[in-house]
Amino acid sequence: MSSPMNRPRVATPVPPSPGGAAPLPDVGARPLAELIERLRAQTWIDDPTAGWCTATAFEAESPVWPARGWASIELVAVTESAERDIWEYTFHRGDGEPAEVPVAFVWDKADAELRARVYFNKAHFGLNDPRRPVLAPENFEWPDELKRYFTAVTTGDRELLKAVVHPAAEFHSPIGVVGRDVFVTALSGGDGGVPLEFNTVTGAGGAYVVEFTSWRRPPHAGLGVYSFRDGMVAGARVYEGPVYR
Repeated sequence: MSSPMNRPRVATPVPPSPGGAAPLPDVGARPLAELIERLRAQTWIDDPTAGWCTATAFEAESPVWPARGWASIELVAVTESAERDIWEYTFHRGDGEPAEVPVAFVWDKADAELRARVYFNKAHFGLNDPRRPVLAPENFEWPDELKRYFTAVTTGDRELLKAVVHPAAEFHSPIGVVGRDVFVTALSGGDGGVPLEFNTVTGAGGAYVVEFTSWRRPPHAGLGVYSFRDGMVAGARVYEGPVYR
């Protein structure tokens, strides 16, 4: 089944990068070869730079192809459900800035065709065009704490934000790690909140992985992983960017 967006692009394979034949390191409890094998098995991959493309095109063109000379790749978290799996990583550069590039892979399992979506901050590669919207919203049951957080962020209500964000919360954002006070101040300014649309929600033991569309100018897609404590957001990892207003 083809995408309703632009038709996928197909690229001619390129030779492996120098050192590409070296043994692949383990990534947490699973070998990096498992990530590469799953990427190569996809029918389509939606990547921020290569676009909606084949696995071959992703391998040839995406800057986050795992065997493209990274110093190391660290597995951060895995969330799996009947509909989709989410694998989160930190890619480490041997040189260049920033030294760490957070990358998230979403494996869609709801269709016979294998499809993946990739999220990372393109500014880490010197690119300044925001990612286009990727998904239409699907039906899901709102967990109460996630609904309160969504309402606070989209309205920009300072008091509600303070009520739903834990005092010790840390947000791993595209611009770095920020605390609760910085987060609340940034989202409760005069702009009236962030016009977000939550497209998919995957729950896992008190945490939620959300694929979203931000309708800030210009619109762009992203992925957030939110953990809760006492009904409040205690931590978040966000894969998106760059965001210009």
